Amino acid sequence: MSESYAYVILKWKTQRLRKETGNRDLRSALDTGRTATQLFAFSIIRPLKMLLLSPIVFLLSLYAATVYGYLYICFTTFPRVFESQYRFPSSSAGLAYLGIGIGSLVGVVLCGALSDRLVRYLVERSGGVPKPEYRLPLLGIGALSVPVGLFWYAWTAERKEHWILPIIGTAFLGLGLVVIFVS
Repeated sequence: MSESYAYVILKWKTQRLRKETGNRDLRSALDTGRTATQLFAFSIIRPLKMLLLSPIVFLLSLYAATVYGYLYICFTTFPRVFESQYRFPSSSAGLAYLGIGIGSLVGVVLCGALSDRLVRYLVERSGGVPKPEYRLPLLGIGALSVPVGLFWYAWTAERKEHWILPIIGTAFLGLGLVVIFVS
C-alpha cells in the first residue's frame, strides 16, 4: 500500500529535493526542526501545563480518575460478592458483569442519540458559535447515575438482597460511566 501520512510524504519529498538540488537547508512544511528528545519533552510538558494551569481541566481529570477508580473497585469486588455471598459458581460469576455491560450499552445509545442534537441546539441558541463545553450537559446524567448505581449495588449486596438487585445497580453505574467518559 502506498504511504498516506502527510508528514512522511513531505519528509520523503524534502529528502528527494535535497538530493536533486543539493540544498541541505530545505525543510518540510511540517518539520518543526525539533529532535526526538525535544518533541518528547514538548509532548509531556504541554499536557502538564494544561492540567496544572487550567482548573477545569484539572477538576474534570480528577473526576474522571475517581470514576475510573469506582469502576475498578467494582471489578475487584464482583468475584467476592457473587461467588461467596450469592454462591455463583466460578463458571457463572462472569455473568455479574452483565449489569455494567448493559448499562454501558444504554449509555452509548443515549449519548449517541442526544449528544449531537444537544450540541446543534446549543450552537443555534448561541448564534452559530460551537464550543467544546456544549458536550458537558450530558455529564449531569452520569454524575447522578454513578452514585445511584454505587449505592444500589453496595446496599443491596450488604443486605444480601436477591442477586439481581446489585446487578441492576451496576447497570446504573455502567450507564453513568459511559456518559461521563463520552462527555
